[in-house]
Amino acid sequence: MVMKFICDDMLGKLARWLKIMGFDTYYEIDLPDNKLLKIALAEDRIILTRDSKIPKIRNAKNFVWIFSSDPLEQLKEVVQKLKLKIEPEKFFTRCLECNGVLEKTDKEKVKDKVWPYVYKTQENFVICPECKKVYWEGTHVGRMKKRLQEITHQIV
Repeated sequence: MVMKFICDDMLGKLARWLKIMGFDTYYEIDLPDNKLLKIALAEDRIILTRDSKIPKIRNAKNFVWIFSSDPLEQLKEVVQKLKLKIEPEKFFTRCLECNGVLEKTDKEKVKDKVWPYVYKTQENFVICPECKKVYWEGTHVGRMKKRLQEITHQIV
């Protein structure tokens, strides 16, 4: 079974790290609790929360209370509490904006969507079919991969 998550608005950085690692993670700034619960139930998502009210709500069935305020410690909590399998091949497969699954695309198709320098220096691009955001493996990805490697060694 693939786990899907929804993060409350106190967990934006955690949501970003989960998406980077390839986990299906819904996040919306200023999402009211009733809407968060509705989405969680409708889409069978586990609620990740730091909101003390969520566990007290009668309909809140499937949630994980996050203790830490540090995003990387939060990630460690989620991975350990839910015994998540970390799969490096799934890293960078989700859109950080809308959570869509990224798809490879031809370089020509993104010519008008990226800076000329990026187009000239990069060969491989992926695009989100939902929001149309284009991604490529710039130097920031190398730094993120290194950080992910450090994180996963600490977690496991």
